[in-house]
Amino acid sequence: MTLKRIYDNWSQLRAASGTPGSRLRREWRAYLERRPLIAYWGDSWFSTPLYRNLCWNSFARIDGMSIRLGGPGFTAAQMLTPAACRNNAERFAARGFDLLCLSIGGNDCLGERLARVFAGRGRMDADAAFEAVVAHGVFERLRARYDTLLSAMATVGDDFRVVGHGYAPLSRHAIGKEGALTVGNLGLAAVVMGTVGPWLWPVMRPILGSKAEAERFAWRLMVDGFRDQVLVPTRAAWPQLFSYADFSGIGSVDDRGFWYDEIHPTEAGFGLLATGFNAMIRHALPVAKRGAVG
Repeated sequence: MTLKRIYDNWSQLRAASGTPGSRLRREWRAYLERRPLIAYWGDSWFSTPLYRNLCWNSFARIDGMSIRLGGPGFTAAQMLTPAACRNNAERFAARGFDLLCLSIGGNDCLGERLARVFAGRGRMDADAAFEAVVAHGVFERLRARYDTLLSAMATVGDDFRVVGHGYAPLSRHAIGKEGALTVGNLGLAAVVMGTVGPWLWPVMRPILGSKAEAERFAWRLMVDGFRDQVLVPTRAAWPQLFSYADFSGIGSVDDRGFWYDEIHPTEAGFGLLATGFNAMIRHALPVAKRGAVG
């Protein structure tokens, strides 16, 4: 069987890797001696069909094999269940995975989840709004899901690692912008879906009043808040297993070409983020496989 670079599901990957002791498994291991096997598990930053998102831009620069898990719109609560984390950890261990790339948590801070935080509340500034999110336990619940994941991933093996990422600063130029869905980025589903989003501005407009204040709130929520209250403590709790790419220094606020819609970069924007993301991937891999990452 000819090995593929990208596997669409576990059935394909199991068939290609064969059973322990089989010829297929020997060929599988030989191929991976100096190449990584990576799982990309996440929401739309990884899993939007056909669109050159962060997963696409990252793996296009890597000589190895991968599988993509998750789906657009999924939350941490939907993906990082104890059973899913345990099952995937067993699969990663059985097939010799080197790395799990993680893009999970942004949806937990937006849309209907954000609306529940501010139901019945009046006008406030960005700082007070951020404190309301913290008090509501949004980040605390996310942190708990990450801990569930990493508790399972710690069983995979000594060399296995997990790499996550933060978010680039949202721009007032993109806040409130719908994503026009096309066949080119979503396939035939775009014909019936039409548009998607926005996820922040409709909720926060009556609370914050201006896009300038919404930009400040988005920075505190998606950049500083997610990093400092989810990624940083997760890294501190699992220093040998987990690392993350920090996108807070990306110049995305004034770059009108960076954002495709309110929370998704354009393909070029994702390409820029992939440079830093792959640097973290390279560092997390065994030394013999780092040269496969561009």
